[in-house]
Amino acid sequence: MIPGRIDAADGKNALSVDAGILESVWRPGSLVDAVDAKDAMLAVERISGGTPMPMLSEMTDVVFSAAARYQFAQSTGVVAIAVLGSSAVDRVIASATSRETKYPHEFFTSRTAAITWLKEITSSRAEGSGKVW
Repeated sequence: MIPGRIDAADGKNALSVDAGILESVWRPGSLVDAVDAKDAMLAVERISGGTPMPMLSEMTDVVFSAAARYQFAQSTGVVAIAVLGSSAVDRVIASATSRETKYPHEFFTSRTAAITWLKEITSSRAEGSGKVW
């Protein structure tokens, strides 16, 4: 695991790890395409050392292309993702991405609720696998 912060997608995305949760913050107003999505997923691999982690993704006022949403849905670098947004549009975008995911995916407007959910999801998964996240 790499300490500190990694920027991805030409500075549109910043990644860091806090208390075992991978935090992904997208710059408001960004348009994210498939190239940006692939770059962000590579950055996830670098910062996590290749170990899938729970993720909190802050994406207020960000537009993801259909190709970017598809790329994110194929990710194997996360065990669960809590999407943090602030509007109905953010919720719709998060919902569109979650259709194809192979991991738990929920939308939140509260950071505290999102982190609580991630901890509950990962602790229940860890109990079943013997892993500690």
